[in-house]
Amino acid sequence: MGITIDNSTLGAAAGWGMGIYWFFTGFRDLKAKRTIENIPTSKIMTGAVGSDVEIKGRIVCEPGKLVTAPISRAPCALYNITIQELRRNKNSSYWATVDAYFSDEGVYLDDASGATALVLVDGARITRRGENNEYRTRSNQFDTLPAPLRESLEQHKKKLRRFKLKTTSWLFSKEYRFLEWCFFAGETLYVLGFAESGFKTRPRPKMKLASFLKAKKMIRENPELQDKFDRNRDGFLDPDEFNRGARILAEKMQAKYSREKLEVLIPKTRMIFRKKKGHQFHISNLPERDLVQRMSGRALLKICGGPVLTIACTLYLLFQFEVL
Repeated sequence: MGITIDNSTLGAAAGWGMGIYWFFTGFRDLKAKRTIENIPTSKIMTGAVGSDVEIKGRIVCEPGKLVTAPISRAPCALYNITIQELRRNKNSSYWATVDAYFSDEGVYLDDASGATALVLVDGARITRRGENNEYRTRSNQFDTLPAPLRESLEQHKKKLRRFKLKTTSWLFSKEYRFLEWCFFAGETLYVLGFAESGFKTRPRPKMKLASFLKAKKMIRENPELQDKFDRNRDGFLDPDEFNRGARILAEKMQAKYSREKLEVLIPKTRMIFRKKKGHQFHISNLPERDLVQRMSGRALLKICGGPVLTIACTLYLLFQFEVL
């Protein structure tokens, strides 16, 4: 008996595994929902550091330090770009996530309790209200990407492990979509995670060449900046003065918070949230009640739908291989 493995057979095999995955992750979602329900919201000033803590606070961001989201062009405190590739089999097509990145590491939250919390977003489970902004294109048209999106991808290319911004020929082109979501200055976020105590000064981020070159161009074109960085007041920027000024300006452009703002925030920072093995880490701009309802519905769908999908795919495979 010959066995033919086509795209539908591979799809059924993938669906079989996906059903099992949904079933077990459904219980994980149910556990997360119960954890959120059982942990009361604490003030940052009085929350129990060194344990799982739930807080709610407003994003702290300086007006002059907002970043521009590359698709919506909206000024925001932080944005995320998710890159997906359209994949097809014999009977269907789907979007597969191939990579993602954040505009920076995270944000400070203030709940008016007299203390602040630093939330490092990488690895968090993020639930948001609203739709993503979207841009679609093909890999043979990457050279026509909107300038802000291309600049963002180039700026964060070291964070991209599986996606390469490389234009292909028409024959080998693939369809991609870029999904963008933002957190905005002053927006209220709910956070549940392991709260570390104290503030450990992180190393200064490495200066990006693009920022340095942009700073040099700004100095060349702005007499006021030239005067500002003319240390010996001779009316001329020598190479040392010029490069020093470009470094200072580039660091200011890269920094999310000014030095003056950090001098206020750092002493007030009582909690740091980041991904920690063995602990849940959730961030949401939804009210807690809405978040719990959404997680409950998702858990129920996975726990009930997972076995149904696995059974259906099992029956298909058995018929396909003439076992039944």
